Amino acid sequence: MLNVTSVLFCRRFRIPAAWFALCIAAVIACPVSRGADRNSDKDKKKEEKKEKVEPWTEVRTPHFIVASDGGEKTARRVADQFEQLRWMVQTTMPNAHPDTGIPIRILAARNGQSFVTLFPEFPADKRRVQPTGLFVNGREKTYIGLRTNVSGPAPYEEIYQAYAKSVLRLSYRNLPAWLEEGFINVFGSLVITEAGTRMGKPDPEDLSVLWESPLLPLDVVFGVDRASPYYSSGEKNTVYFGESRALVHYLVTDPQMSGAKVLEQYMSRLQSGDDALQAARQVFGDLNLLRSKLEAYIKETTSSHPSESLGKGGDAADSPRTLSPAETEALIADFTASRGRKEDAQDKLEDALKQDPALADAELSLGFLLLREDALDESEKHFARAAELDPASALAFYGKGMVAVARGGNVGVPVDAVVNLEKTVALNPNFAPAWYNLASIYALRTETMHKALEDANRAAALVPGEQSYQLQVAGISERLKHPEDARGTSAQARNSADTQSSQIRPTVPPPPPMATAADSSAVTRTLRIERKTEPEEKPAAPVSSKTREEDSTPPPAAISESHVYSMVGIISDVNCADNPQIRVTLKAQTIVMHLHADDIGHLSIKTAGANSLSKVSCAGLRGRSARVSYLLVSGKEWDGEMQAVEFRNQP
Repeated sequence: MLNVTSVLFCRRFRIPAAWFALCIAAVIACPVSRGADRNSDKDKKKEEKKEKVEPWTEVRTPHFIVASDGGEKTARRVADQFEQLRWMVQTTMPNAHPDTGIPIRILAARNGQSFVTLFPEFPADKRRVQPTGLFVNGREKTYIGLRTNVSGPAPYEEIYQAYAKSVLRLSYRNLPAWLEEGFINVFGSLVITEAGTRMGKPDPEDLSVLWESPLLPLDVVFGVDRASPYYSSGEKNTVYFGESRALVHYLVTDPQMSGAKVLEQYMSRLQSGDDALQAARQVFGDLNLLRSKLEAYIKETTSSHPSESLGKGGDAADSPRTLSPAETEALIADFTASRGRKEDAQDKLEDALKQDPALADAELSLGFLLLREDALDESEKHFARAAELDPASALAFYGKGMVAVARGGNVGVPVDAVVNLEKTVALNPNFAPAWYNLASIYALRTETMHKALEDANRAAALVPGEQSYQLQVAGISERLKHPEDARGTSAQARNSADTQSSQIRPTVPPPPPMATAADSSAVTRTLRIERKTEPEEKPAAPVSSKTREEDSTPPPAAISESHVYSMVGIISDVNCADNPQIRVTLKAQTIVMHLHADDIGHLSIKTAGANSLSKVSCAGLRGRSARVSYLLVSGKEWDGEMQAVEFRNQP
């Protein structure tokens, strides 16, 4: 019966036996196929989940701007940590100046994959350990990029130390090696939690070295400078370094020492110019007794492992804000630019502005990036747009001012620079570079010399550790007291400033950004412009005590004096179209002078150190480094009439 039924079924539906078998196989295979589809869907969802980009949330405190893709809670936690760090710096470092007027920006990546967007050179690979982050000390802004999925008592030790080092260099001059090394190490040992801040014990390796070896006499430690073999050997695990770091731990954490404020007294004497060893003897008293106390502290620390609780401080964060994708891209691009990756940064900033043309921060970042490339016209457009979008942005007006300085102005005084830099300090009176550059401009004129000194003093007070600011104050003060000695003073200040290898003042044109950025400060020199003769010059009248907003008029363009000036720079351009008349453009750092001579044949031209005159064609002046003497003029298309040219190099 079964066979009959099968035959009838096949005949009724006219289905060949082969096709019937195929249908049965398909039915059997359906569960397998459905299972494969389900697996494919799971893989697809997993891939989508893996590629999902979390939005970045921003929170602001008075001193930090934190953005994180880990959510509001993570951003607030990071902001609180660094406010605690700043509070600890102010508590521990007497008279510290931890702020530059521009909040530090922190990018806090939630995990290793997110960290790669900040640091492409560190892929998320289980076989390689990613760093916890980097402190980037930039020219206009300071950045910190970090990873938040970290563990351990002090995961951001190197970032804290870099921050402490930055504050030390802003705040103090001539710190001895032992004190700088000790302070930096102290902040690396901080343990910052929601409950407050604790200072960890000295480094175990230091304690081990100091336990096994006798301490150096403290007069040796205090007398070591950076040229000493104790410091310059390159070896950090020595008795000298261990003792220096342990001593600062002791002076900070010991109740008797901290209560007497001995470090504050000691550093105050150093800033007054006292010798490090002399100041130590006056403040600490018997150095042998202090050494004995330090030995006891090291033994106690090694056995009991104390940890000093320092309480809790800092300012709370404001309400959070979710960044748009364009804002996030612009922020990361600016961080990329601060690390020296200009090409990548420019492309990303331009993409961000295509997505959202109203991003003031992106315009600002592009302005500074192009300014460093000497693309002044394009840079100025971006700064102008940034100021239009955010009229309260001090950096936008600072950028416009520095473009004007780079471009030069009437009679050597860039008028647009003065207007924009005055606007900068009106918006942000704590931004020292603007005061410094204003002082440099006002110092070009006798009638504004008192204003120059006022502005130079503001810069030096805001950043006491910046030597070029101190040199500027000294140079202007000397010129006001003894104008006849101005040339010698300028030369002395210039030689002193030439020895500086790491300064923080933004300048135009700046040196190339550094690829790694623990300390990417600009190397600058004081203005190379000198008074050659000063016949019977009358003292300048003091300026009135108007407010900055009222007294922002640029210096007058008219010149009534006939003093001979000289300036060292590069002859960047020469116009020989009206030969024998010539026009040259002389550049020296931020100053541009347009000079003229009626007849090149009557111009005194010689090589440095030579007594005989040289014959040089008009075109042969281009690209030469020279000291050019000139008379300032008014009512002309140029700033001065050349008197003499002394070449500083061979053609």
